[in-house]
Amino acid sequence: MTIAASGSGWRIDVPAPFSFDTVVRSHGWYDLPPFDYDSARRELALSVATADGAVTLRFHEREGGIAVASAKPTDAPLAALASRIFSLSVDLRRFHARAAEDPALAWSAARGAGRFLRAPTLWEDSVKMLLTTNCSWAATRGMVVRAVERFGIDGAFPAPEAIARRRESTLAAAIRSGYRTTALLAFARNVASGRVDLSEWESDRLESGEIRERILAQRGFGPYAAEGLLRLIGRHDFFAIDSWTRTKFRKLHPGRGSVDRAIARRYARYGEFRGLAFWLDLTRDWHETRAAGKFAG
Repeated sequence: MTIAASGSGWRIDVPAPFSFDTVVRSHGWYDLPPFDYDSARRELALSVATADGAVTLRFHEREGGIAVASAKPTDAPLAALASRIFSLSVDLRRFHARAAEDPALAWSAARGAGRFLRAPTLWEDSVKMLLTTNCSWAATRGMVVRAVERFGIDGAFPAPEAIARRRESTLAAAIRSGYRTTALLAFARNVASGRVDLSEWESDRLESGEIRERILAQRGFGPYAAEGLLRLIGRHDFFAIDSWTRTKFRKLHPGRGSVDRAIARRYARYGEFRGLAFWLDLTRDWHETRAAGKFAG
């Protein structure tokens, strides 16, 4: 990946094929602060914490790349940030080769779909995933908004330490995170203290199943949250099945019997990419219609 000065900002190369909007709207993160997406302008804004306070970065779609602009000089590692946020380092060539031969998923190969919008850190991704469990999207969004407003700095997502030093009652009242508060506080303290090294969850040395077990070892992270995080990391061995995905699958593929077994059978031919094939099949209509507005879950 290369980054070069371009006008008042920088330009970052991307792998081809690549669709800026398809990555941004790959799932609901674009609707959660600190992200702010203007779909008409194809501009994704994001507040990022740095040593000198928060800085707002604006990512724009550009032919063959992504333009990045900042309102003030920054020492933020822009290439690394863009790579993580847009999943630029994820190798999808083998998946796209299979998808190109599948009428249901050929669109994803043509558009380069399969990259997921991610937060600048796995800490932020993990907290957001935890706050999606057993609740509506509106409830998730409310919790994230309040966490950023109450414990973040200048609109950036709060650091683990900012959560870890609070009392559980303080967090519960400020974020209104209910039973999730206990898990959130425990996770923040584990990460802040170094007891949990999140870089290990993104390590190429570990098998997906081992990473899944490490995530499951954290209080509050069940199979859905663990497998959803694996998806963001770029591991697609699992399906991250929940009530929404079961309902959407049956709507697209009517049938009788166990939905989970039907899901496993339908995407088995994709092997290590079966979870990605499942997700892209369910969300195809998001990208065909390019519906404006907020994520509805």
